[in-house]
Amino acid sequence: MTHAFEALPRGFSDLVGEEAAQGVWAEAMFRSLTRRFGFAPVTVSPVGYAQTFEQFGSAATGRIFAFEDLSGRRLALTADSLVAVLRALAGSGRLAGGAAALASACVPIARYRRKRHRGWSQAVAVICNESDELAADLTLLRLWAELFDVLGPAAGGRLEYCDYGVLDAIAADEGLSPAAARAALHRRRRGPTPPGRTQDTAPARPTDHQDPDQTDQTDQAADKEPVPPAHTRFLDRLDRLTALCRALPPRQAPDRVAAAEPVAGERMAHLRTVLAIAHELDVRVEFALDWEHAPEYQAGLCFVARTGDDRTLGDGGGYHHMARTLDIGLDRCWSTSASVNLLAELGPVPEAECVHLMRMPSADLRTFMDTARRLRAAGYDVLEHWRPRRLGRQLRRVPARPSQWFALVGEQEAATGRLTLQNAATTGVTRDLDLAAPATDV
Repeated sequence: MTHAFEALPRGFSDLVGEEAAQGVWAEAMFRSLTRRFGFAPVTVSPVGYAQTFEQFGSAATGRIFAFEDLSGRRLALTADSLVAVLRALAGSGRLAGGAAALASACVPIARYRRKRHRGWSQAVAVICNESDELAADLTLLRLWAELFDVLGPAAGGRLEYCDYGVLDAIAADEGLSPAAARAALHRRRRGPTPPGRTQDTAPARPTDHQDPDQTDQTDQAADKEPVPPAHTRFLDRLDRLTALCRALPPRQAPDRVAAAEPVAGERMAHLRTVLAIAHELDVRVEFALDWEHAPEYQAGLCFVARTGDDRTLGDGGGYHHMARTLDIGLDRCWSTSASVNLLAELGPVPEAECVHLMRMPSADLRTFMDTARRLRAAGYDVLEHWRPRRLGRQLRRVPARPSQWFALVGEQEAATGRLTLQNAATTGVTRDLDLAAPATDV
């Protein structure tokens, strides 16, 4: 079976020109912000062992691009940004000695998902081995405050918080482990197994931290078992807290939750501090205790970042359970990730001023190249047209935008040492460049 050269599998796309420039801007902006917070830059391998991603479960069996190489090794394209960064940190020795490690990356993701781009990039910042939970949570909060500031008011950015530490505190009070508590939530979320469902329609789930939509024969057997009383009491207490917090202003929620569930009092003191700092940073926040769709590997204070029109930009928080599942000697891990595609669409991408430089037949070769060099030194992008044919038609192809300029280089420019830039959008708007002056003067 053959395909046209330009064709791509459904769900993928190549980006060229302005679309690609938006993504480049988003990645550069994210890397710049995280560097200011001390995150070490990371570039991850596009290929790894399939088991690396399957044992985590975010890109479960059947959803990753896996293949065998010539040596018979089962490999996969990078399927999760956090796992890839943790792999890089562990391999570089950055996690040795228990010292705090911060790293960030823009990771191209390739996995089967119902998204506009099945291959896309995630901007991810990871904090490992931080001994102070509040320090990690406030670092992620301030990073998003900076991101929202860059994106501007039009993006309408806000954070929706949920504290999974409350879930663990109530589970411990009922004698349940964190894994058992999440299993109870998973069972409720999944509901009864449809009659006649077989193992073929319910992929294997190798760990307790697999994707919520993964079920297997063990799950089916569990449906027939009576629900333990501790599970029922645990879920009932969560339901009461969920209803209590619904539609409450964020500042009222901590006191109401602490009064209803004293075992969550310490968690609520932590939450008060984070919400107070968010208010000082002018970040819009919401708070709810709705665990119905909770990822099974999150822990502590977590959040979802949304745009003003309710699109999900990214998420973040504690991933301690997941990090322990990977068995790399890591006890605590916080992370936040964002869609580079959405950041690119929302961001006020600065449009550089570009000069379309036309070399006339009489122009001296070195004069033309020196003129281009001086324009670049003055801050312009320069697109060189060495042999423009049908000059009028060539000029009409210059985009009619205020950021676009054009100029002719010929005998007159070489003799006078001056260049005139004509704006492509507004007739009569010009700029003069003195070719004999220092290169920074326009």
